[in-house]
Amino acid sequence: MEFSIEVALPSGKKVRVKELKNKEYLSIIKFIENRDFRGLSSFFDEGFIRSDLNIVDRIYLLIYMRMTFIDPDLHLTINDKSITVSIASMLDKIEANYVDLETKITVNGIVVTLDLPCITYFENYDDLLIATIKHIQIGNDSIDYSELDDEVREEVLSNLPAAIFDHTENFLQTIQENLLNVDLIDANESIGLEGTRINLMANNMLEFISSLFSTDLSGFYTLIYSFGNTIMPGSSLFFNISPIESTIILRTHQKRVSEENNKLQKQKQ
Repeated sequence: MEFSIEVALPSGKKVRVKELKNKEYLSIIKFIENRDFRGLSSFFDEGFIRSDLNIVDRIYLLIYMRMTFIDPDLHLTINDKSITVSIASMLDKIEANYVDLETKITVNGIVVTLDLPCITYFENYDDLLIATIKHIQIGNDSIDYSELDDEVREEVLSNLPAAIFDHTENFLQTIQENLLNVDLIDANESIGLEGTRINLMANNMLEFISSLFSTDLSGFYTLIYSFGNTIMPGSSLFFNISPIESTIILRTHQKRVSEENNKLQKQKQ
């Protein structure tokens, strides 16, 4: 059984997410280096995100993973000054701004439940529009739309009245225009730090997530080499631990080497 943690999400749901290991982190870095947001989204969806989670819960979960398994802080350099931003503060702001938007519309006896879209990344407006459909009730038939595969979804959609999509589009426009803008990083004019306001429904949200997970690929390979040849020669442990654990081991190793060098210097005196 793999190690996992329980995360309480803004919607009130609780999920368990498995530990992010270095072998998976390397794939994430490669997706980011190639700006392949579709591939990155699929990687997150297949490995870490439950299909029934809405877009805000997904963003929250990914940021929580970054905080827990990589680094609890975001380190920035502004005008040659090092700035530390707490990742936990970003999560607090997302949670504080969360609004339950679930609503029901009825057209020709068909009841459709709309909610924040269950999607991580979208390439066009139609993807986002369709992802807001949560549940469909036709007479005694109840359909959990988020659980259907793509082929069945297409069949269900093709049989819905056009008026339903008009209501769905109005619902989506309302939440995009009026809700879910969150100041994740506060401005600080004294040090030249600009604030970061993110619309949680905008497609550039995954780009922001990428900036949180991003690290230098060449430097990461150097770290892999150091573990395999210096810190733990011949061991493959590096790929099976989390990035934050490898940082702890690296610092412990550096501290030991520094202490040994200081001891040698004293012996030479």
